[in-house]
Parts: sequence; structure tokens; C-alpha cells
Amino acid sequence: MKTRALLLIAALALPGLGLAANRHDAEIALTAAQSSLEAAERAGAVEFANVEITTARSGLASAQGLAERRDWTESMLASEKTQADAHLAEARSRQARAEATTLEVENAVRTLRNELGRGG
Repeated sequence: MKTRALLLIAALALPGLGLAANRHDAEIALTAAQSSLEAAERAGAVEFANVEITTARSGLASAQGLAERRDWTESMLASEKTQADAHLAEARSRQARAEATTLEVENAVRTLRNELGRGG
């Protein structure tokens, strides 16, 4: 009976162990989040996706604070969210830059057509 109870407790506790992060996992997640944030900044997110990059920066600060308090699981989760926010900022930035480039090309084509129309 006692063995059965211990097995039941162990079986209930095991799934929770998979969710618990250790320091190493949290540090890896923090590094990945920082790298994603830097990539978004290089892609022009400050100019083209300011809201998203601000959210990512705030998330990174939160993840770092959680790591300082040794809350590895929450730090890892916050880092993963930060990484997603940074990816979104980078994607929005690239989209905005592509749209601006497309507009420039369309304007150049329109100008060329007008010039050709006048000359012909």
C-alpha cells in the first residue's frame, strides 16, 4: 500500500519535472532572445516596428530579472516570448522596408512612362 502511494506520487510529479528549467536552459534562452533582439534592431525595427521592438526589449528585461531571481522556468518562458516578439519586429521591419522599396520602384516606373509618353 505504501509503495503504491509512493508510485502514484512519483507518477504525478514526473510530468512537472519536464516543465522545470534549469539555469543552463534559461541562459541559452536568454542568449537566443538577445540575439533575436539584436537581429531585429539591425533590420531596422527601431524605425519600422517600434512598438514590437519595445515589447521585445521589455520582455528581455523581464527575463533577465527573472533569471537574477533564479526563477529559471519563468525566465526561459519570458525569453522565448521575447524571441517571438523580436522575430515579429524583424518581420514587420522587413515588410515595411520592402513596401517602401516597392513604392519607390512603382514611382520610378510611373515617371519613366510619363517621360516616354511625352517624347512619343
